Amino acid sequence: MRYYGCKAKLLDFLSEGVVKTGINHSSVFCDLFSGTTVVARHFKKKGYTVYANDFLEFSYSLARAYIKNNIYPHFSGLKNVIFGVNGHPVENLNLVIDYLNKLYPIKDFIFNNYCPGGTKELDYPRKYFTDENGMKIDSIRTRIQRWKDENIISEDEFYILLTSLIEAIPYVANISGNYAAYLKEWDPRALKPITLKAPIIFESKRKNNAFKEDANILIKKIGCDILYLDPPYNTRQYAPNYFLLELVAEGWFGDIKPKIYGKTGMRAYQNQKSVYSQKNTVMNAFENLIKNANTRFILLSYNDEGLMSENEILSVLLSRGKVQIFKRPYRRYRSINQNESDRRTVFETLYFVKV
Repeated sequence: MRYYGCKAKLLDFLSEGVVKTGINHSSVFCDLFSGTTVVARHFKKKGYTVYANDFLEFSYSLARAYIKNNIYPHFSGLKNVIFGVNGHPVENLNLVIDYLNKLYPIKDFIFNNYCPGGTKELDYPRKYFTDENGMKIDSIRTRIQRWKDENIISEDEFYILLTSLIEAIPYVANISGNYAAYLKEWDPRALKPITLKAPIIFESKRKNNAFKEDANILIKKIGCDILYLDPPYNTRQYAPNYFLLELVAEGWFGDIKPKIYGKTGMRAYQNQKSVYSQKNTVMNAFENLIKNANTRFILLSYNDEGLMSENEILSVLLSRGKVQIFKRPYRRYRSINQNESDRRTVFETLYFVKV
């Protein structure tokens, strides 16, 4: 999944940091800014009890599907809707995904606002999706919402299906890297038909949980053994850059439709601005977070291009314990429209604190 800040390539580096805690796998690992849940999934698979939190709706959907769910649900409410759904949970999920992939396309919110066919009256018709993919997204999102509203599927089943749609969208979106703008010409992958895949659920007997809260508020309510922090590190706000995934996650049903504006059809995001992406608020927020952390160890992952300097970070972390620093270079997130002269390599710094 294309997502800046994703730590998929740094999991071994993070694992080394967790090993240094000496804590066994029965402990609680809290990923307070979980994003795509890559890190949270990694440590759930290792056997930890995992808490995953993010204040974006599409991230919460991923956390509900991958972290809170510990088994594959049966989708038994669909046995009278989809032929063959009455057996093994994994087989049932595959049948449901196959059914959604074969749905007849419809023209609804995505087609009407983010495809050239639905926006042809605009001075600049939007080209986020082909007409065919936009209509398929509309069809799939509408169907799983109807199943949920009619209690045909459970909350857990709903989030698994919603996650499969959210994860399929980046593979057919006509974008350079995020959704702040669409490309003028069609990217070859955007011309491929959207295809859902069944999410892989790691089974667990732990009481894992997913949250959708402000990190600085949630930290006062929970305790953990390892607190992993991967906050936004620059001024790019995630809500506008991934607004289309938010739209799909939140839905557009009922009398009140999402308010969109501008050339790109951006959704309103004023209530989702992160204080960690603003120079005048980040230090105060970080100090407050660390002060209220009820944990045995803190692992902070931060980039050397971040708003907070290493000295500023250390001044806060040292108030809770001795700090060890580990650094690793890696290729930065790069979008299609970046310049060749832009910096290619950045350093990820892992701050390790025994509280």
